[in-house]
Amino acid sequence: MSDADAARWAERRAQTPVTRDYAYLNAGWIGAMSLPVADAMRAQIDLELTFGATSRHAMDERMAMNTRLRASAARMLGAEVEEIAITGNTTEGVNIAVNGLALEPGDGVVTSSVEHPGGLIPAYYTRSRRGAELRVVQVAAADGPGAMLEAFDRAIDDRTKLVLFSEISYSTGQLMPLGAIVELAHARGASVVVDGAQTAGHVPVDVHALGVDAYAVPSHKWLCGPSGLGLLYVRRDRIADFDPIKVGGRAAASFDYDGNAFEPQRDAITKFEVSTMSSPSLAGLAVAIDQYNEAGHQAVWDRMRALNRYAEQCFDRIEGVTVTSPTRDDTRTGLFLFRTEGVDAQALAAWLQAEGRIICRSVKQFESVRLSFHVYNIEEEIDRTAALVARAASAGLPADFLASFQAATEA
Repeated sequence: MSDADAARWAERRAQTPVTRDYAYLNAGWIGAMSLPVADAMRAQIDLELTFGATSRHAMDERMAMNTRLRASAARMLGAEVEEIAITGNTTEGVNIAVNGLALEPGDGVVTSSVEHPGGLIPAYYTRSRRGAELRVVQVAAADGPGAMLEAFDRAIDDRTKLVLFSEISYSTGQLMPLGAIVELAHARGASVVVDGAQTAGHVPVDVHALGVDAYAVPSHKWLCGPSGLGLLYVRRDRIADFDPIKVGGRAAASFDYDGNAFEPQRDAITKFEVSTMSSPSLAGLAVAIDQYNEAGHQAVWDRMRALNRYAEQCFDRIEGVTVTSPTRDDTRTGLFLFRTEGVDAQALAAWLQAEGRIICRSVKQFESVRLSFHVYNIEEEIDRTAALVARAASAGLPADFLASFQAATEA
């Protein structure tokens, strides 16, 4: 790591208050908010308190902020401003894209076995609501890009109309060969919708280079922005192919008030935006994206994977612990997962917080604990976590903690 990068990450850590008391290793769920993001949200609230939300001054400021946000988001994703819709979260963006496609009975839908329910359940609903034929590609954490591409190749055929999957799996932590899968899907006539819940603010994204049809991301995870917002990219030449699933004024090209003339909006990305959104949250997201863009997408990605490699070295030495996330660099990300023999993963994650002020989560599907490494994290936090895990692996979790944990989970 260069001196310039080290100074940049130290500054980001200093701007992230939670790191003063906790090892916050959970950006894959909700990222740690920085002071600049919180200050932007407070400033927007103060503006509306002072001038009123609908005063000319406040409205002009809101419009300018919205313009800046869309431009920053387009830069982050490698898109055009006219291809970016503001949504409520990733799952809403995925739903807009999946449910907006004209799927018919017998059309094929392909997804993977390592999807978050926010992507997997919409795929199941294409079967129950539309009569689609659902195929689930089996993916293992140890699979490399070639193995994953071969698995998708076997599942995608000429009847496939939709391929829906995550670029980074929340449950294995692995990076999928997105570009190659998109090329394969398009060659067979399928649209590709990407669940980017684990990507924006994490891995560099260039939606134009990838060729995806739709790509949904959140504010609150790796971007460390406020909850309740997300972004949906739809490729310009595909916008008309996706019908809005919830509609408001922006979904109309023209209409009258007599029940006669109405023309739906087809070509504008804003047709997916239903109504008013929280302006303090928009202000926070704008700053969060700017922070990421200014830090450098590749530099952020390199730092997160460097922390993952460091964690692998530490946890590989612990008897009774197995690293379950990828250990190969072509699929490695900032998500690190491990399983501890004889220790319940959910209980272990809770104990790490109670005993060591280490905030992380468990993944039930693979009985693993997941650590999410961001640029505000440091190696010493990994050392501390590994030491506590080694203690749990050797002696188990304390009986009094397990009793209180069981009581809390049963309540």
